[in-house]
Amino acid sequence: MDIKELGPIGAELTDIDLKSLSNEDMARIKIYFLDHSVIVFKNQNLNPQDLKNISKLWGEALVHPVFKGIEGHPEILEIKNLGEKYHTNAHWHSDVTFEECPPDATLLYSLEVPEKGGDTLFSCQHLAYDELDTDLKSLLSEKLAIHSNIGVLLLSGGDPNNAKTVEHPIFREHPETGKKALYVTEAFVKSIKDIDSRESQRILEILYKHASKKEYIYRHKWSNGDLVVWDNRSVQHYAEHGYGDQTRTMHRLTTSGSKPF
Repeated sequence: MDIKELGPIGAELTDIDLKSLSNEDMARIKIYFLDHSVIVFKNQNLNPQDLKNISKLWGEALVHPVFKGIEGHPEILEIKNLGEKYHTNAHWHSDVTFEECPPDATLLYSLEVPEKGGDTLFSCQHLAYDELDTDLKSLLSEKLAIHSNIGVLLLSGGDPNNAKTVEHPIFREHPETGKKALYVTEAFVKSIKDIDSRESQRILEILYKHASKKEYIYRHKWSNGDLVVWDNRSVQHYAEHGYGDQTRTMHRLTTSGSKPF
């Protein structure tokens, strides 16, 4: 197994068959994952069961709390192109932060992708925290953000009266590395607890803009058979469109996590 660093975040692991991993391979993958937050495996040939088997490196495969998985594999969501009008991931976010224990890792596998468009961008929230204004860090050091699932409920045709909220620290400590990360996402955060609503929104806009600075980003151009795995505790991602009505089919799953602290 060889490794190639991809930028301020991310690494590509080459000369590896994910369906035939030794114990040494698995240990090295886990280390690289913590070191680089995003890891890329190219030229893989994975069926849904293979994907679930590989996900065990990071935890138990989860069933999405809102969207329905594919037949026979409820943990796996199939993401297909329905046209730019219905593209829902064109915003920076971490996955499923509206749960008490958001997933640790997300796995995204490309079955068929267009020649142009459809890149996914990944932003390192450890860097975002490290380089945040010190006064803002001090102000928000003990503050909680209020996350809600109302957006995905509306998107899926659910009842907004069933919306729920959870509170997570604005700065999250990684349970395995001890590093701090900025942990607010425009998709799910509604406000900062115990701060006036207008001031809360002003601060959140600053944090959102800071979280996606180009200096923190790796851009992934997809090829068929790519598997990208990222650390949902310290990474935000953004799915671009720009491929019209061309076919783009992906399989996605997330793994079990723990309550942020």
